Amino acid sequence: MRFTDVLSVLSGLAIFLYGMEVMGSGFKHMAGGKLQDVLEKLTKKPFVAMMAGMLVTALVQSSGATTSMLVSFVNAGIMKVTQTVYVILGSNVGTTITGHLMAMDVGLVSPFLAFVGVCLIMFVKNDKLNAIGEIMMGLGFVFIGMDTMSGGLAPLGQSAFFLNILTSLQNPIFGILVGFVLTTIVQSSSASLGIIQSLAKSGLVQIKDVMFFNLGQNIGSCTTAMLASLSFNRDAKRVSIINFTFNLVNALLFTVLYMIFPFDRLYQTLAPGRVVEQIALMHTFTNVVTSLVCFPFANSLAKIAYLLIPDQGTKKTLQPEVEPTSKTENNSAFNIFSINIEMVNMFNLVSESIRKGLTALLEHYSELDMIDRNEKEVNLIHKGISRNLMLLMASNPNMEESKQAVSLFSMNVDLERMSDHAVNIAEAGEDLTRNDLSLSLVAYDELKHLSDILLESLDMIGSIIIDEDYSLFEKIKENEDLIDQLCFSYRGIEVDRMRNNSDEAESGVVYSELLIDIERIGDHIMNVAENLCSSDEGQ
Repeated sequence: MRFTDVLSVLSGLAIFLYGMEVMGSGFKHMAGGKLQDVLEKLTKKPFVAMMAGMLVTALVQSSGATTSMLVSFVNAGIMKVTQTVYVILGSNVGTTITGHLMAMDVGLVSPFLAFVGVCLIMFVKNDKLNAIGEIMMGLGFVFIGMDTMSGGLAPLGQSAFFLNILTSLQNPIFGILVGFVLTTIVQSSSASLGIIQSLAKSGLVQIKDVMFFNLGQNIGSCTTAMLASLSFNRDAKRVSIINFTFNLVNALLFTVLYMIFPFDRLYQTLAPGRVVEQIALMHTFTNVVTSLVCFPFANSLAKIAYLLIPDQGTKKTLQPEVEPTSKTENNSAFNIFSINIEMVNMFNLVSESIRKGLTALLEHYSELDMIDRNEKEVNLIHKGISRNLMLLMASNPNMEESKQAVSLFSMNVDLERMSDHAVNIAEAGEDLTRNDLSLSLVAYDELKHLSDILLESLDMIGSIIIDEDYSLFEKIKENEDLIDQLCFSYRGIEVDRMRNNSDEAESGVVYSELLIDIERIGDHIMNVAENLCSSDEGQ
């Protein structure tokens, strides 16, 4: 094999991977943020969740992207770990569509597809047509990359050493090991499948040579997600463990079946004389069967993940920042969706801080340590969202996405400020406890009244986020007006109390500052409600 052949293989692989990336990006742009909505809304029923996982993965051309969405859902509390099992079963079926696309024999059509796609992207100012252009260009590049790889690999047919290696792939252990290692190295199951299909296209391998290789390839496809999950929370690690367990079951099950039954004849019968299509059929058949076998035992897969990644009695922590990746930083729809997920995390932390801070204040104990921890996480999320919003605006979003970004920026600021005021409330409670001060019973009653109104508004914000009940906006507005009126009234009453009772001077200052914090939180809640409801009107 000459050096020029090596370059041909590498360049073909590069073109192929770029084509896969562009094609997946085109599908995501075509769907906007609807793919994430599909996963979020259709994961309540097991079979529907499996179909949703299959559909989304087939469109985005990446089971890794689907897994990333699942991790975001679990982080935000939208999905339970057990629910992700069914989506993972579906995603492992959906990812096999790639092999069938690569098995299509389009010949000279592939350069034409790429050319038309480039023209649509460069010369047409329409988002939908641009997305179609990305799909066409990506598909054309996939075929061009495979043809280039096939040409570079063809001389290997004259190498006795290489042919011996290919024959050795029929050994179960060696075949699985090579498939695992190659997929781990190239960090893409589609790429390793493309290499094998290119070898088949060059006439170097038959279906019986790659059956065990395909099983190892499936296991190798899990390594990227598992490595990425090391920096995530425990639930994220469990999602990657579930995916790994599925593919391990796939390898064990079909290793036994392949050693007992002549499945290569089945694949040859389904696509006689077309080895490239036989490989695609094999990939689909093994994953579909494994999904059906695992479907009744979904809870067991989740239990294995919890067994390997136990809670150990510690409280689950949220992933504090939205870290952009090379695959998502230019996808405005996916970025907006990810930011919304982290915004929910941020709201939950802020809501907990306000609720516990007010309760501790009224019951005369301190929650300052816990609220300080929440404040640190909120600040991290705030910075991460700000960074992603800047990336989003730099990626030339459309008008609707720009409006959403402005709304998200405003809510990001409001929630961060609410967290600051929650810390102020906790510090006020700490001061009262440490200095053995107490407010008058009337002042406590006034704070209790304000607290009830404030927490009611917080609960209504939660209902708007979860249930999309935008009719609550008017009630939140009424509460905000009432808080303003009461704070003004209570402030005057406290001044009179301080004049009549010198002992209340020090605690009166604390009380006045508390009224400011509660009033400001009410204002920020109102701002968040306005942004949530105005974004709904925009949609």
